[in-house]
Amino acid sequence: MDVGGGTALAERGARRRVVWGGLVALLLLGSGLVGYHWPREARAVLRRMADPIVLGRVERFATEIRAAAEESGLDPCLVAAIVYSESSGDPSAVSKANAVGLMQLLPPATEDSARRLGVDVPTPEELLEDPALNLRLGASHFAWTLRNENDDAERALVAYNAGRTKLRRWIKAAGSYEAWRAERKRAGDSTTLAYAGRVLQYAEVFRDRGTIAGADAP
Repeated sequence: MDVGGGTALAERGARRRVVWGGLVALLLLGSGLVGYHWPREARAVLRRMADPIVLGRVERFATEIRAAAEESGLDPCLVAAIVYSESSGDPSAVSKANAVGLMQLLPPATEDSARRLGVDVPTPEELLEDPALNLRLGASHFAWTLRNENDDAERALVAYNAGRTKLRRWIKAAGSYEAWRAERKRAGDSTTLAYAGRVLQYAEVFRDRGTIAGADAP
């Protein structure tokens, strides 16, 4: 009886199941067919597939994330998940649309948040050089978005990703947010809705890890 060979085969089979399970989860995530209310198994797969290098990058800023979240009344794990999805924890990230830093801020959101917080409007260079300030302004912008989207986290994330103007247009065309969401779930073609679901799931990952605000975070 080849015990060593059997063990190796079993390990290879287990690895294949994890890989295939992860691919299925990622395909579903990209299609927008799943969101915040995933089955428990899908949530577990996502937690296993979360990039530990990127998680570590985000967790380097745990102190700054907690401070920014507390100032704006947000769940720090949700802020961390936005950072994970927006910039992969890279404070020097600049998008094709010139969104900058950890929270990928654009000038209008930066200016509005700076006024709300009573600070000088920073330049893009300052937002790249000061991760704590980037997080403060980004958290303030998301908190404002959340308040204006009926305290619905998924809806606020859609607005954060696509812009409130675009979301208003989608809602007007569909008749309601719920109708728009249902249409996009059926079509499975909304990268923005998939983004929102992904952020909410990564918030669970950070909550499970307990590195941002402890395992008992809300």
